[in-house]
Amino acid sequence: MLKQKLINFAKKIFLHPLVKTPLLAFSILAIAVLFFFTFLHIFSRHGRSFPVPDFSSLTIEQATELAKDKRLRLEITDSVYIATRKPGTVIEQNPKSGTFVKANRRVFVTTNAVNPILEDMPNLIGLSLRQAKSVLQLQGFKIGSLSFVPDIAVNNVLEQKYKGEQVEPGTQIPKGSEINLVLGKGFYNERTGLPRVIGLTLAEARNLLHDASLNLGRYSFDETIFDEADSLNAMVYSQYPNPTGETSISFGARVDLWLTLNESRIPPESKPKIEEDEEDTDDEFDYSEMEIEEVIE
Repeated sequence: MLKQKLINFAKKIFLHPLVKTPLLAFSILAIAVLFFFTFLHIFSRHGRSFPVPDFSSLTIEQATELAKDKRLRLEITDSVYIATRKPGTVIEQNPKSGTFVKANRRVFVTTNAVNPILEDMPNLIGLSLRQAKSVLQLQGFKIGSLSFVPDIAVNNVLEQKYKGEQVEPGTQIPKGSEINLVLGKGFYNERTGLPRVIGLTLAEARNLLHDASLNLGRYSFDETIFDEADSLNAMVYSQYPNPTGETSISFGARVDLWLTLNESRIPPESKPKIEEDEEDTDDEFDYSEMEIEEVIE
């Protein structure tokens, strides 16, 4: 009897307009807040970042499935042909594996074509090194080695070669090929500044050396490098010759590099500024000449 009276009393209290209306409003608000935070958790994971997986060596189908599973968007931006790599697989990606990004981020990949993609060789004769570099990149080629001969046209292209032979403009050669350049160096033993490439990746260092009319020499990776992805992310911790002050060096000289993933091995000096067109620009890297050497210390 007493229990029934208490139940009836509670009903009267909760059904009273002064109690019912605020209680209903609070319930609706609580449900809305719960739904909102559940929605955030499902679709944004509270805005937390997560590392980009390694897509290298995966087929497009495998890479697409992995991207979907990680809530990323895969976009193919280029295709080149490298005989030593499996056709139809990813050979380069940006952002690199291990980079922390948020959901729905686009990942740009370069794939290895099933068959060689041929491009017309441009005419570089008479262009400056910087101009020739831009033209080659636009056509999908890369600069190989730089050699210099006495000539009044300092740093201007005198010959263009492919696989050791002069190549005429318009000749079709595989996209992604290296083009070796012969340039003038003047008649008075002109020299160029030696850039400091400590803290840069191999691709960045190679690019900066070419800008300075120099060549990449031998390069070695230490014990922190286990695979291709590691080699792409590795940074230079030592170089030879080592720049001291305003060091100058002969045109075309080679600079040897040692690379690591251990940031504690990199000297504390700030690394040189590398200009990029945009955040998602892919780094260039010559996969055809990839080599991993053990550093003997």
